Amino acid sequence: MKKFFLLLTLLTSFTTLKAAELQSMRDCMLLPIEDNLKGAVSFKVYEEVERYLKSSEWCQYKNNSEILNILGNYKTNLSVVLKNKDVLRVISEKTRAGSLIFVNIENQIRGIDLEVQVIGENGEDTYFKQESFLNNVDVATIAGTVRTWLEVYAKSIPYDARVVGVLGKQFTIDRGKNSGMRSEGKVAVVRAIQKKKHPLFKEIVDWETVKVGDAEVIFTSDFQSQGRMTQYVSRRKVQPGDWVILDDKEIGLPRSPVDEDEDEVGSFGQLGQVSVMLGLGKGSALAENASTTKKIGGRVLGIELRSTIWVTRNFWGGFEIARRMGTYEQEEGSISLSENSFSSTDVKIKGGYKYLPTGFFYGPQVDVYGGFASLSNSFDTSTSDGFVKYSLKGLMLGAKGSLPIRQRIRAWLDFGFLFNPGYSEETTLYGDEDDGTSAYFVELGGSYQYVKNISLDVSLGYDSNRASFDNPTRSIRSRETLLRVGATYTF
Repeated sequence: MKKFFLLLTLLTSFTTLKAAELQSMRDCMLLPIEDNLKGAVSFKVYEEVERYLKSSEWCQYKNNSEILNILGNYKTNLSVVLKNKDVLRVISEKTRAGSLIFVNIENQIRGIDLEVQVIGENGEDTYFKQESFLNNVDVATIAGTVRTWLEVYAKSIPYDARVVGVLGKQFTIDRGKNSGMRSEGKVAVVRAIQKKKHPLFKEIVDWETVKVGDAEVIFTSDFQSQGRMTQYVSRRKVQPGDWVILDDKEIGLPRSPVDEDEDEVGSFGQLGQVSVMLGLGKGSALAENASTTKKIGGRVLGIELRSTIWVTRNFWGGFEIARRMGTYEQEEGSISLSENSFSSTDVKIKGGYKYLPTGFFYGPQVDVYGGFASLSNSFDTSTSDGFVKYSLKGLMLGAKGSLPIRQRIRAWLDFGFLFNPGYSEETTLYGDEDDGTSAYFVELGGSYQYVKNISLDVSLGYDSNRASFDNPTRSIRSRETLLRVGATYTF
């Protein structure tokens, strides 16, 4: 405890200038890296990551040997010290870094647990967090994973620069030519009002902002620029701490190779997703007994609403409702009704676990899920033809794999089934005592990231369910194949 207070005293004594109200997230510092291997891995990983940060385009690296020397005296309880918000706040003030990068390496029997966390200037806000198990304990692999995660974090920073001084309509920007700023470029000036935290795992997921106005860059040096307001959108005037967002159509920060061909596609940390899909395809129904087969079919139109809530990075819950309808005509056998109106309603409530093979939320994903499903199929009742309104309900199990093909394009394959679902019908025809039921669905699709939080989706899906009965032998079956198009909104 005495050492802890000594550390705070020493750190505070080094602070000679009053810190800005908020340090820039584009000013970063790498905290000492821990491992449980007596530093055998952490030191080399630190060197590699620090070398990357010093040459990165998104971060102006802040090094402070005095602080690192002090923290080096607390190796036995360094993890406790680095998780104390007061210590982190003082480190941020001293280094003027708004992104404090914390890396932890835990050796396991067959690999390592790697954690990367970016903490804000107040020592408690979590801007970014990733963790994963790596089979390879090679320093290059560990450092490369950390670098890739930090590139993901860089894309989530909500501004390109900050205002650090104001004189009338002119203002000073804390980024210059070395960060991609160019004279005569157009910029927007935005003010952050409030941070928004995820309600469960408390990461900062968004900021409430208001636009101050538009401006242009009138002068740039290597590390600073001058801007001038050209239009205000309200009575608010530009002030220190406001965000500067570049107009990528005319001027922008240099892109890393990962982003070279596209704009930002978003980053994890939001609450969930909601999708609306419209479908067009073909459906059919089949009623069989020991001697006859009767089949009807036709075009089917459908609409679906799908929602997912991310409880954590890996656990999620979801709700889906789908409605399909069409008019079926005779396709096989002797049918008493010339036309039969068809409709179906699917309701699915599910929850699952998302496995991230590479540790990146927007990388490859494998979801395993379970829940409850109710599948209802409605026909114009025809006892002579064997068609009746019926439903299947029961436990649902499934798996979905998703893979990025290119930066903006993903593909997925989803398969699920109902485990021994129960059968019921509106009008007694077959009876509720079935001798065998089955229901499954498969969907192959892709999505294109249209803007940061909206994707355009297309998929081809196949749904099938069946109930069979003995004494006498009979069965009823329904199938639908739909081409679906829609959009997904991430919130």
